[in-house]
Order: sequence, then structure tokens, then C-alpha cells
Amino acid sequence: MSRRAMALLGLGIASMLVVALAIVLVGRERHPSHPETVIVPRSNATDLEIVFERLRSRGLRVAIPQRIQFHATSSPSVLSQSPRPGSRVTWGSVVTLHLLPGGFATPIGPDNVPTYRVPDFTGKQLADAVDWTEGKWAYWEADLPSLPPSSAKHLFDAYVVTSQHPVAGSDIRPWMPVRRVLGQADGVRLTPLVLEVALGD
Repeated sequence: MSRRAMALLGLGIASMLVVALAIVLVGRERHPSHPETVIVPRSNATDLEIVFERLRSRGLRVAIPQRIQFHATSSPSVLSQSPRPGSRVTWGSVVTLHLLPGGFATPIGPDNVPTYRVPDFTGKQLADAVDWTEGKWAYWEADLPSLPPSSAKHLFDAYVVTSQHPVAGSDIRPWMPVRRVLGQADGVRLTPLVLEVALGD
């Protein structure tokens, strides 16, 4: 192949690369990775975890200005939020949630509850400890610090366990039935996994 032919071939390849690059750039401008604005989603659910994840799935950040109390058998509910559901906001805007504290519910389950060996969650995400309790007759509780505008995918990803009780390696039986004694009603003695947490990085 002559030098002239090789030069023309090189120019042709270069031109094709320039055109391809232009197409990619134009495509990115027409189809950005996220929209400029989103509508704050509506939800019939008030469960904090569900509301948090629906807001994050729309590309919104979430802030919670109060301490978040999870007490064993119940979790807090969303009382109100700002901006309100249905509002159109810019992508990445902050939605602030205000909560109702959870109450306390008597657990219902078998009398013969299994005993579990508690892993070491210190230094790990709170989500790891919560996942461990899933599918078990087990409960956890923690007071979470207020949450600044967060981009965590899930609420519990935003926190890290700093200490726990019972300690790692302990055997825990989440509840013990308490039978009628001296005229008092039947009930349970609850032994949750108590976690101290801090905001993660």
C-alpha cells in the first residue's frame, strides 16, 4: 500500500473516531444519567425504612433532624415531610422527615425460642446487625443520631455500630415467657440486641 493510500486510510479512521465521539457526547446530553427535576413520591406507607428507600430511589437525599428510636418490637413512623409528596424538586434535593416515636408491642411467638450466638458487629454497618436478626426470633434496638442530608442507599447503611450488648460470642435468647405469678398476668421478658451507633463516613 502506498504512503498516500495509508495517509488517506489514517484520515478516514480518524474522522470515524471523531464522529463516533460526537455521537456519544450528544447522546449523553440528550439522555443524562438523571433527570433535572423529580416529583417527591407519594406513599401510603409511614414506615420509616420504606419512605426512606422510596425517596432515595428517586435520587433525593434524606435528612432526619431528630434522634431516631428503634425499640425492639416497633419502629418509628413518618409523621410529615418537607417538601410535601407530589412536589416537583431538583434531582438531589433534600427531603426532611419528621417522625413519631415507635411504641412497644408484646412479641408473639413460640414458647421455645431458640438461643442465638451473637456475632461481633462493632465497626460494621448497622445494616449488618439488622440483617442478622432477619428470619430469627430476635429483636434489636438502638437510638440513632439525627441524620444530616444523606445519600445512603438504605437508612441503616448510614450508621456504624460502636458497641453492643450482649457482647460478641454471648448466647442470647430473645424472650422468655413469664407465667402467672402472684396474680400477675402472663407476659415475656424481652432481651433484645442493644446497639450503640454513630454516623458512618
